[in-house]
Amino acid sequence: MKIDFKVILFFVFFVVLILPLHSCSLSKDTNKTVLRLGFMPNVTHATALVGIEKNIFQDELGDTVKFKPVHFVVGNSIIDAFITNQLDAAYVGPGPFINATYRKIPIKLLANAANSGTVIVGVKAIHELPQQSNIRIAVPQYGNTQDLILRGYLKQNNLLGRAKIIAIPPQDTGTAFFTMSIDAACLPEPWGTILIEKNICRLLVNEKSILNNGNYPVTLLVTNKQFADKNPDLIEKLLTANSKANEFIANHPQEAVKVTKNAISRISKKEINEAIIAKAFKRCSFTNNLDLNVLKEFQSIGIIAGYYKKGFLDKKRENNIN
Repeated sequence: MKIDFKVILFFVFFVVLILPLHSCSLSKDTNKTVLRLGFMPNVTHATALVGIEKNIFQDELGDTVKFKPVHFVVGNSIIDAFITNQLDAAYVGPGPFINATYRKIPIKLLANAANSGTVIVGVKAIHELPQQSNIRIAVPQYGNTQDLILRGYLKQNNLLGRAKIIAIPPQDTGTAFFTMSIDAACLPEPWGTILIEKNICRLLVNEKSILNNGNYPVTLLVTNKQFADKNPDLIEKLLTANSKANEFIANHPQEAVKVTKNAISRISKKEINEAIIAKAFKRCSFTNNLDLNVLKEFQSIGIIAGYYKKGFLDKKRENNIN
């Protein structure tokens, strides 16, 4: 049998040189602490999108941490991921956060990220629809932030009894309008502006007329309580990164719009015009400051909707808010 010395030399080279390097790389990765951050491809999550795309999170967390962003379509799916230990921290709306605390899921509120950024769109104004009909209004998910915002608005305007609320993912709302399955929708940006700019529907209620003159939290930064207890230094770095991402948005608005547009287009696999994202940005306020009293308003709306029982908010504030 003829021996192929080239094959033997290649094998020796692989075992002696390449394999040890590969093993070293693996061992370095396995020694790193992993931080898994959940978010959604929305303008209301621009803090997360900018922080990820501009490496603000990774730079702040440092080389000893493996940063792993994970995207979701709706907020309550993020809460489910906490239950199954798939996340360490996340950007999520007040609705899913309050829902999580009601279900005694051990997550902790760290900071605010964005305010406002919710619009109600439709073909006809709500008051123009026939009095006897059920107004079919879409929200991204039952119990989510837009669902609670919508219910609060409808109650304030004595329309709650006339509305039939339907859960439809934001990306699919345009199809529901085309098939005339809905009359209106309450959406986080940019999905409302996208429908308006495509002439699918028109703006019925803007972000400042829905709740508290637009000064309501729409995106919060939360963490798994056990992860926070074990990694206090990482949590401080995460909070710093959250602040730096919002500072970047404030100081570089045009670049922030471009970065957010590219991220949403890539994740949703739908090319979105940059001008649309710029308009959606104007309906949001990116701030770390949080008004806890508005969270109580969300909770009260959820009680009326039957999502929560009365009397759990004080315990929630004590156990889950920094």
